Amino acid sequence: MRYIVKCGDAKTTYISGGGVFVSNGRWTHPKMTLNDYELVVVLKGRFWMKIGGMKKEFQEGDCFLLFPDEEHYGIEGAWDVSFYWLHFQIQGEEVIEGERHILPVIRQMSEQDSDCSVLNERCHPEEMVQLIILINQLLYYQSLYKKTEAPVRPCDIMMEMVLYELAQVTRKINLEKLRIESLDNGTEMDKIYDYIRANCYKNLQIAEVARQFGYNPQYFIRMFRRKSGQSPKQYMIQQQIQQAKYLFATTSLKITEVAEQVGMSDVRAFSKRFKKYEGISPSEYRKAFHKTHYNSR
Repeated sequence: MRYIVKCGDAKTTYISGGGVFVSNGRWTHPKMTLNDYELVVVLKGRFWMKIGGMKKEFQEGDCFLLFPDEEHYGIEGAWDVSFYWLHFQIQGEEVIEGERHILPVIRQMSEQDSDCSVLNERCHPEEMVQLIILINQLLYYQSLYKKTEAPVRPCDIMMEMVLYELAQVTRKINLEKLRIESLDNGTEMDKIYDYIRANCYKNLQIAEVARQFGYNPQYFIRMFRRKSGQSPKQYMIQQQIQQAKYLFATTSLKITEVAEQVGMSDVRAFSKRFKKYEGISPSEYRKAFHKTHYNSR
């Protein structure tokens, strides 16, 4: 496993992205060597590649990086495959190979509250919603700013946000390897966050979540606010809005259907809440970000 270490002075430059690749019949990745990085996020199917002479298998939910100057190509042709692909460059990064070399770096970063981040060569996030939302927004900005000469291009910023989201995923994986638990009962808070994210579509009640973790509801509210900086209700709403954004960006469901799927049967209340958090209405959001391009080349 290889790892990319990015610190504050490392600069990310977005190159290109073609939206979602969808295989047309039997498909095998062509042989090529890149002069930049490529991020691949597998949405569907399973396929095999030779990367740097090593055979690797990828399947739905995998996120992996192809490195510059490294030959790669598909083997054992696959069917019904789809994935996002994004090309980018990083200036000032450090590539570290092997877990025993990266773990001391991660430990030091954790202890010193470093501004550096680590990207695993490959990961399998438990939750893809935020990552896919960011990728769709990046592709939208790409369509708007194809020839911008601004010093800091919006697409560079969005690519940085995509990599940051992946870094958060790999940070959790790597900290688990180190068996580092955050202070102030953070491990339990992570479980609470995960429970709310997994069940927010059920229109959770605060008392229900408190009981699930053995707390008095009033104490739970105070504890949650102290550790997260917001109330449990605010966090629940954020997760509902986040899931709604994902559905607007990736499906053609009606607004009423999206509202129901995120646990809000009152579509007017849902639309009002969505606009409060996002600054635009659900229909305006869909019009802006439901612009994923597909290709089969």
